[in-house]
Amino acid sequence: MICGGLPGEPGNLVAVRHQLEGWAFTTGLPASAVADLVLSGYEALANAAEHAYPSGHGPVDLVAARTTDSRVLVVVSDRGRWRPPPADPGFRGRGLPIIHALAHRVEVQQSPQGTTVYMEWTLPAAGVGSTAAQYE
Repeated sequence: MICGGLPGEPGNLVAVRHQLEGWAFTTGLPASAVADLVLSGYEALANAAEHAYPSGHGPVDLVAARTTDSRVLVVVSDRGRWRPPPADPGFRGRGLPIIHALAHRVEVQQSPQGTTVYMEWTLPAAGVGSTAAQYE
């Protein structure tokens, strides 16, 4: 699943969240992991849309894929500028901690060209009663 050059406006991202959810159910992840993936992906999209472009909204990209070695990857990137979280975020600033808590592996890379958030989930071993066995 590839959604490139999305308008980085929070209202436009709801439709992408629904597309990501529909796609995630086809990967073989259990329903609870699908929920984690969708929330994490949406948080990364919302962070990019809200924080990457101080002068307004810019493009956001999402790529999601199931690998041949039983992993599900979601990558969200922007072309904006990384802004470290404030010392006191108040009621805000929970996106990255949520992503780190829900994904099996997370990597955030910042550069002058933008920020990329890599999120990964491992599929359960295929077997009796395994959701993954239904899709292979």
